[in-house]
Amino acid sequence: MVFFVTCCTEGRREGLTASPGANTVCDLVAASDGERDTSTYAFTVMPDHVHWLFALGARLSLGRVIARLKAKSRIAMAAAGIEWQRDFFEHRLRIEEAIEPYGLYVFLNPYRASLIQTDEVWPNWRCPRPEEFRFISVLGPEGTPPPEWVGEPIPNDLVTGEWGQGRL
Repeated sequence: MVFFVTCCTEGRREGLTASPGANTVCDLVAASDGERDTSTYAFTVMPDHVHWLFALGARLSLGRVIARLKAKSRIAMAAAGIEWQRDFFEHRLRIEEAIEPYGLYVFLNPYRASLIQTDEVWPNWRCPRPEEFRFISVLGPEGTPPPEWVGEPIPNDLVTGEWGQGRL
């Protein structure tokens, strides 16, 4: 089962990207993958929330995976003066549903939020399985998006899987 999960800070208070918060959360996601509780496709830490696209392992439930992430990051969050909201948002992808638009959404989130320019790389983006996404091949040499992707709907050919107009 593949899930797209969003965890927000209480009151959407910013501070999650402050050190050591983002590093801790990124390390915990990697540890979850290492324990085979998850298999991450894409992940990003924003100032007040986290987006995580992953396949759930067989050992833990979705709720338990998220509870562990939140519990183990609590000290780092407290150092930044923030805490997690009690709940989280999740979408379980249907079998026929492509992961491409979700991965692209996660990737573009800091650009669309105007946190960085399109010639910069967001330091809190992780994509341990880049081969799973076609959009990765269209990024600039440093891993930056084409400027036209920011502020526009996700390109339809990425959503449908129909590459056209010589993009590749």
